[in-house]
Amino acid sequence: MKLKLVLVPLLALAACGGGKKKTTTPEPMPEARTEPAGGSPEATPTPPAGGGTEAKAEPAPPPPPPPKMWHAKAELAPVKGAKLKSKVAVMLHQEEGKGTAVQADTALEGLKPGKYVLVVHEAADCGPNATKAGKVWADTAANAITIEVTKDAPGKVDSSDVAINLDGDKAVVGKTLVLHEDNKGKPGKAVACGSIAKAEDAGGAAPAGGGGATK
Repeated sequence: MKLKLVLVPLLALAACGGGKKKTTTPEPMPEARTEPAGGSPEATPTPPAGGGTEAKAEPAPPPPPPPKMWHAKAELAPVKGAKLKSKVAVMLHQEEGKGTAVQADTALEGLKPGKYVLVVHEAADCGPNATKAGKVWADTAANAITIEVTKDAPGKVDSSDVAINLDGDKAVVGKTLVLHEDNKGKPGKAVACGSIAKAEDAGGAAPAGGGGATK
């Protein structure tokens, strides 16, 4: 009788699964990967070589310095007996590496029709009526400026590329500038004369002095 009582609870316990039911924890679902249009996985950007920072652009080199400029000026005063009505200011401008521009501030009023030449002389001062201007300076003798005066038009001094220098050993500063009548292609009678001096700019003359003109 006792044996039956013991077996009955054991059989009942086996029928119920032997105790508490095990609970199973569901495994987490894998994360879905986002794919860009086209079906391939999105590429991870690759950092640039050298630690992941972009190389800085080098600064642009500074611009080259502007070319040097030199200026000079001569006040041509008419000699005694010349028909030139008044003084004429002749400005000379040279850019580094180029010829010299020679221009007068006014026309050569009063001169009789004909040809005239403007040349550099070797002395530093004109003296009375250009008598102390010296000889035509050999270094510039071949670079005389020819001017033509007609009955209807007075002469003008306006040349843009004359082969004379305002700086250096061959500078005309400190010499004299003389206007002559043309005598068969050579300088004839002097008409006007002026000393060539440094000038600070296009119109203002600096005190006279030898050597190259100021920039």
